[in-house]
Amino acid sequence: MGKINILGKAVAEKIAAGEVVERPSSIVKELVENSFDAGAVSVTVEIEKGGTSYIRVTDNGSGIMKEDVEKAFLRHATSKIKDADDLARIGTLGFRGEALCSIGAVSRTTLITKTAAEDVGTYIEVEGGETVDVRDAGCPTGTTVTVKNLFYNTPARMKFLKKDNTESSFVTDICQRAALSHPEVSFRYIRDGKDVFLTPGDSVLKNTVRAVFGKDVSNAMVDVDRIEGKIRVSGLSGENRLSRPNRNMQFFFVNGRLVKSNVLSLALSESYKNELMGGRFAVCVLNVEMPKESVDVNVHPAKTEVKFENDDEVYRAVCLAVKSALVKNAGPREAFPTAAKAFKMPIETKKAEQKKIDVKMFTPIAPKKEEKKPLFTKVETEKPKAEKLIKSAAELPIKETASLAASEVYEPPEEVEPKAEEPKPEPKEEKPEVKIPDFEVVGQLFATYIILETENEMIMIDQHAAHERLNYERIKNDGCMKQVLLMPITLNLSPRERVAWEDNREFFEKMGFEADDFGQNSVIVRTLPSDVDFEDGEALFIETASELIGGGKGEATERRERAIYTIACKAAIKANYALSKEEMKSLAFKALSMEGISTCPHGRPISIKMSKYQIEKMFKRIV
Repeated sequence: MGKINILGKAVAEKIAAGEVVERPSSIVKELVENSFDAGAVSVTVEIEKGGTSYIRVTDNGSGIMKEDVEKAFLRHATSKIKDADDLARIGTLGFRGEALCSIGAVSRTTLITKTAAEDVGTYIEVEGGETVDVRDAGCPTGTTVTVKNLFYNTPARMKFLKKDNTESSFVTDICQRAALSHPEVSFRYIRDGKDVFLTPGDSVLKNTVRAVFGKDVSNAMVDVDRIEGKIRVSGLSGENRLSRPNRNMQFFFVNGRLVKSNVLSLALSESYKNELMGGRFAVCVLNVEMPKESVDVNVHPAKTEVKFENDDEVYRAVCLAVKSALVKNAGPREAFPTAAKAFKMPIETKKAEQKKIDVKMFTPIAPKKEEKKPLFTKVETEKPKAEKLIKSAAELPIKETASLAASEVYEPPEEVEPKAEEPKPEPKEEKPEVKIPDFEVVGQLFATYIILETENEMIMIDQHAAHERLNYERIKNDGCMKQVLLMPITLNLSPRERVAWEDNREFFEKMGFEADDFGQNSVIVRTLPSDVDFEDGEALFIETASELIGGGKGEATERRERAIYTIACKAAIKANYALSKEEMKSLAFKALSMEGISTCPHGRPISIKMSKYQIEKMFKRIV
């Protein structure tokens, strides 16, 4: 007897459904695309419990004719293409005829629909891929699809879903992207009975962005509209003050279809090459319009991956469009040579490109030329700000005196023993084993590097790297002290950033952030880490949330570590910051006291040394 079995319809449909319906957000995406294809100018999405228990999508589109309603739930049944030639010029968002069949196979689905030419609508109920009921129904022109009990008949799939909050964030992300792709459609999104956003549907993209992300984001974006050959790039792109530590706020569409494309991402990075710091990414909502035959959307069942006929043309069009928009809306600067520069896709990978940017990020800035100081300057008269340095130091309490006298800094830990009562002598006794050479502070180089002289060496310390490491060690163990804000900060987060905050509220509080829900995707921040400047607070909160997004359970610790790196970096003394003699001594002593630690959390060296012998050899005093 042969071993090959022909699978039954129910099994085959459940297997095929896995390619289209991964999670609730997949269902929302497919149903909303059907609404757009039906010419709807009003779409409403409602979900409950992340979409696992309830999803409803309502539109006022053309509807489905009575005789076609049952066919719509058959696999590969579609009104959008007829033959293979149509695949070369697809103009609709859906075309595979898989969505309704796949959804019906793994849920309890009802559909009510009516066309303008019909007097009565049609109601159909499908459960686990089988039609349960079909009858006439009164309803307005358009279609309403309700999906309940997702994966009730495939419990193995249910186990792979995440928490309701996380699934809700995925659905919110899909709804935001759908609304941005069609500003001419009034899009309403309701989550657990509460309105999340409602777009005006007035065809003005900036108004849609305002409804979805708030006025702060929309006001910081510039209009993009340029035609290069047969390609038109239009939409909005953020000013350089609007950026994120990841690409979550980059939205690309090709002929109105949401896509993921390395070509478009790299083109945007090229446009902002001299605009943003390393590790920061632009915010954009861009639509690339091109001939249908120049792009292949039939790559993957999810229909988010596309292939371009000519990558270089698309890359160049996006670069020119975004760059020219930034130049047009910028202040005085060198004009961008549009015609002179030939844009081509970079051969090196994205990681290689990022590496280059990171190197630039840490290039020290030379001192101002008008300040004619000797190379090694004593700067104790220059704006001492010891409060911030000392309260951030690793081994001292936060609220210490404003400055340390040299004698206080130099006394070995054994002589300062007011804490003998504490029952933890062992860790304290180990620290004196770190041998710290006697040193003199020579001065500060480029207001960035502290120069020390010992008996036989010159030591140069990067003040930012050293302070960042001290902050990191302190925050990792004890968290951050808080500063209460007189004027709380209201922030608009992306759905995934908000979920990251909700899932890690204890961690945020330990880091010094106290925040409360402020409706939709907004939070109100009432405290900041004590060492962080007020103007850095908003960006730091968003960056911390971004660091905590995504990944499996095993990556949670690693993500929190990265978040601590970020906070430690923001709280550290910056380059080009003049320090007093006492501050330099204090920081140098603590940096040299860290046993076995020679780099900042990002891996950059804290100090470099040159022996007297090496220096004399360089000057040819020793042959």
